[in-house]
Amino acid sequence: MRIFITLLATLFATFASAKEDYGNVEYLDGWRLPDGSYQTAIVFNLEDGWKTYWRVPGPAGLPTTFNWTGSRNISDVVIDWPAPYVFESYGLYSFGYKGQVVLPVRIVPADPEKPVSVDMRMEFGVCSDICVPASARLQTTLDSNTAPEGKPLIAKALTKTVQPLSKGGVSSVNCNLRPNPKGMDISAQLQFSGTPASEQYVVMEYDNPDIWIDSAELQREGRAITASSRLEFYGSGILALDRSKLRVTLLQGGKAYETTGCPAR
Repeated sequence: MRIFITLLATLFATFASAKEDYGNVEYLDGWRLPDGSYQTAIVFNLEDGWKTYWRVPGPAGLPTTFNWTGSRNISDVVIDWPAPYVFESYGLYSFGYKGQVVLPVRIVPADPEKPVSVDMRMEFGVCSDICVPASARLQTTLDSNTAPEGKPLIAKALTKTVQPLSKGGVSSVNCNLRPNPKGMDISAQLQFSGTPASEQYVVMEYDNPDIWIDSAELQREGRAITASSRLEFYGSGILALDRSKLRVTLLQGGKAYETTGCPAR
């Protein structure tokens, strides 16, 4: 169950964003890549004591959503989330950020010969003593004349994004799924090549907005960690899972490691 104390606050921001109590949000132009796509970023400048959330906020967090439908000449958008902090509040964990947060965003144009018009609406949560749902509208135009003003900041952020699970010392991962009345019980076993770190978190996700996977409980045995959780289905019809769409992320030592696809044991 998610527990929130919320107030309604709305932030409408453009490239020159307005400042709220928690700080501000802006879109940062970057540079053009050899394949014709644009490396840009969304930047949160959070005041002391405020935080916002990772792509998986955890049971005590608020999710971030993006709407790019107002944009023109975009065929794909890839967001590289930096490794999050782990916050604890009233016994519940959340995953997110504080201070300045740079989310690298790679935009692929439908027609590389034409400019890209970015008109993105974002809904996100920020928390201090209370959790506040907020929204932002960020606009810019990208073309061959775009100045790479944000390159140093974005390049640094790209070094902090998620790495392959093997880089975290995991030699193999597999999952067990068992139906329950609301969905499935799911457990992922991570086998390490050495002794696992003492403080770790495992997050499991599925690429479907109608599926929610709760926070995982960890059990350690030798060089293996088993993360157990509940997968709940809120859609209509029959639940059918594709194991290749299961994503398992390990958080440890301020870094994030992940793999997509989880074979059966």
